[in-house]
Order: sequence, then C-alpha cells, then structure tokens
Amino acid sequence: MGNIYESDRLFKVWQYTVSHRRLLLRSSREEYGTRIDILFAGVERLCVQRVYEGLTIRRGTGEEARRIGEALDIEVDVESLYLLGDGISSFVISGAPQWREDDGYNDDPSRLGQLPGTP
Repeated sequence: MGNIYESDRLFKVWQYTVSHRRLLLRSSREEYGTRIDILFAGVERLCVQRVYEGLTIRRGTGEEARRIGEALDIEVDVESLYLLGDGISSFVISGAPQWREDDGYNDDPSRLGQLPGTP
C-alpha cells in the first residue's frame, strides 16, 4: 500500500487527550518556516514514538491488523489502522488523519481545531 502522508521533517507528539481521543503531531516552524499539524481523531489505541525524524503514514493491511490484534488481544478494524514509519511497531487506530501546513507558532492553537488545554 502507498503512503497517505510523507515528510522528511521532524515531528513530535504535541498533544494527546484521552477524554477527547485526539492525537496531535507537530512539525514546528522554527526549522522550516512553516508549521505542519497532523491530527488523529477518534483514537482507540496507539503506540507512537515521542519524535519522528521524517514521517510516513500509511493504511495498515489485513495481515498487519491481524498481527497487532493478536498482540493486543483485540479486534483491529483494518480501515482504522494507520502505521507510522516502517513496520507495525508505531501505529494509531483512529479515524482518518488530517493535516495542515500553515504559518502558526508553537503556542498558537492548531488550525485543525483547538484541543482542550491549549490557548
């Protein structure tokens, strides 16, 4: 399967809210002149790194969903499985990710929607 998102930039886990089931990854503008936010909403499960030096996101396959499901002893809907990077060690089970590049600063709210606890 092909990548649905790919970037050479550095991304960090910027915010995760359990109660609102949202994960925000951010590449800040300091190094690149623009900011990129990637938002996963409706997060059911996740296993992510704190930092990604370059990021690819792709849909998981049926086999990958089966393997993750067996490891976690859960049923994984392949339509909700997004793999970050190579392999199955970093993933999000959620709704489809959204992303946006803009000129915002780190302390500005995401233009993908304000997350609780942010200005």
